[in-house]
This record gives sequence, C-alpha cells and structure tokens, in this order.
Amino acid sequence: MDNVDLGRRIHEARTAKQWNQSQLAQALGMDRTTLAKIEAGQRKVSALDLIALSRELDRRIDWFLSAPSPAIAQHRGASEEELLLLPIDHHLDLLERNVRFLSDLGALRVAARPQVLRRPGNSDESEELGQKVRKLARLGKEDPVTDLVEVCEKLGLLVFARNLGGDDADAASVVDAGHGVALVNSDRAVGRRRLSAAHELMHHMVDDRYQNDFMIYDHASQHEIRIDHAARAFLLPADPVHKMWQKYFEEDGTRSAAVRTASAFRVDMTTLASRLLELGHISADTADDIRDVRTRKGDIMQFGLVVPHDMEETVSPPSYEMAVIKAYLSEDITADRAVDLLEGRLTTEDLPPRPTLDPSTLWSVLQ
Repeated sequence: MDNVDLGRRIHEARTAKQWNQSQLAQALGMDRTTLAKIEAGQRKVSALDLIALSRELDRRIDWFLSAPSPAIAQHRGASEEELLLLPIDHHLDLLERNVRFLSDLGALRVAARPQVLRRPGNSDESEELGQKVRKLARLGKEDPVTDLVEVCEKLGLLVFARNLGGDDADAASVVDAGHGVALVNSDRAVGRRRLSAAHELMHHMVDDRYQNDFMIYDHASQHEIRIDHAARAFLLPADPVHKMWQKYFEEDGTRSAAVRTASAFRVDMTTLASRLLELGHISADTADDIRDVRTRKGDIMQFGLVVPHDMEETVSPPSYEMAVIKAYLSEDITADRAVDLLEGRLTTEDLPPRPTLDPSTLWSVLQ
C-alpha cells in the first residue's frame, strides 16, 4: 500500500470517528499540517505514528494497511469528501476481511450460493423470490424459519449480530466471490432483527453487492420495497399463514390471532400486519390494530408461545467460531488473535489447550 492509499484509510477512520484533523492531531501530539500531509499521501507514516493512529482511531494496524472490500468501496463511491462511514460499515468491513482471512488459512469453508436469482420487478416477482429462496433452503411449505442464521449460512450468507446502538443502521451486507457477509444490529427488537436478516438474505440471493439498510421498515426505493416484500414472503409463506390466521381469527378474534400467528412464524406485529395486508386478508384499519398489539406474559403462558432470541447481542455463525478455534489449535493464529477474531466472547484462558507433539514423533521428522 502506497502513501496515498494509506492516507485515505486514515482519513476514512478519522471521518468514521467524527473527528476533525485538529482533534486527531492533538491526540497524536503532532501539527495539524503534518496530519493533513499524511492524509494527502504527501508524507510517510512511521511505525510509531501507525501504532498511535491505531490506538486513537480504534483500528487494528492491519486495517490501515489493507484495502476495503471492493463491493463496500464501490457502494461508498469514489469521492472521499462524500464519504459518511457509519459504524456498521466499519464492522462489516472488518468481518468481511476476517472471513477472507480464515478462508485463506483453510480454516473456514463458506457454502457457495446455490444460484443467483432475478431481481424482482413487481409484487408478484417479490412473492416468487421469497418462495424460491425457501425452496433453495429446503424448507417445508408450511415450516416456519426457526434457526435463521443457520438457514442463511446454507445459502452462502454468514450472518453476524453486534449491538451498534439506536442511531446506526438495522443491517448491512456485502457479497464477495459468491458468498456473503451480513451484519444485523442487535440493538433492535428480535422481530426486527429477523426481518433485517431475511432482508439481507434476499439482497444476497439477487447479488446486490453492498447494502446498508438504515430503516428496514421505511424504504424509499422501489427495489428496497420489493426486497422487503420478498423477505416477508420468505418468513411468512402465503398458504399456511392464511390458514392459521383464519383458524385463530374465527376462534378468538383479531388480537388472539395476531399473537398466535406472529409467535408461530417468529415475526413481530409490524411484519405480520404488512404481510396480511399485502395478501389481502385484512383491511388497512385492521393492520393498524395489529401493529398496536403487544404480546403479554399471560399470552405466552396461555398459548404456550415461542419466544425467539435470535441474534441477541454479539453473535457469530457457529462455523466462523469453529474456524477461529481450528486456526488457533493448528497454531496458524495466536491466542490474542483468536480472542480478537471472536470480539471478546472468550478470554485466552477459555481457549482449549493446544495438542502437544510427542518428542519421539518430532525426532523422527528431524532425522
């Protein structure tokens, strides 16, 4: 990486932290003009400067020395002045590079996406997309999507969850070399997290190279609206939803039907209301009533409802976690690097002991 590219990465990290050049220069103990020359690629960065930059900007040193994912870079655009890097962009960039790192080591094998599907051009095609993805995931016609992270992984999308706070995006995803990486903001309620993951899966299946979905319930573009429709069709297949809704509605009215149907398919009330409305089963007024429904503890006890806990706080796909441990046990990475890759989910003391080599075996190799 030359001085110009390194300067851009420093500028990117500073912008993400919402610092101006004076603030960063003061933290580093250097003149602002010196920092300006570094960011412009007109001055070399010493090893000590790089260590200080890593500390102040909360980035690993290797982050500065490697280019971002091409798909993310393309989404951000060529103009550095127009760059507005959200924390979710940084986290997704980091996760995508970690996945590539473990894949290059041979520790992680990501399933290939079965096929690229056509982007939906209308509501009927959105419905069709959701149904096709269910078939590719080998879900039964009436089966709810239980382990969503596992289903996504089978289709070549690794889904991570991190708590990024209320001001960040709902989710983001990137496709690279046929497999994808998605990041869901676990600050959101569980139903919204599940819709977000399903939404990113639809982007993955139509080969949308990078997506940053800031408000999963409020999309301006027609493509996002259709992708959202496809995500609902994936989570809430039309026929079984209709049958269940009618059965429970006839038994005990709107509220009971909403609570029981939402629980069965593990969605929130907003997602359920939108789905029933687009299928023509309810009016707009009834949809508003359903959105106001809140499941109570008594409902859970009365009906034996499922309470999902998908993607709470910090979650990584099991295959990713296994790959980190595999790389550590084979001595491809250090204990500190393993803890770093797992983002503090364990300590070095929690790592399994590495296998010891029998001295006689070692001697036979050296002879």
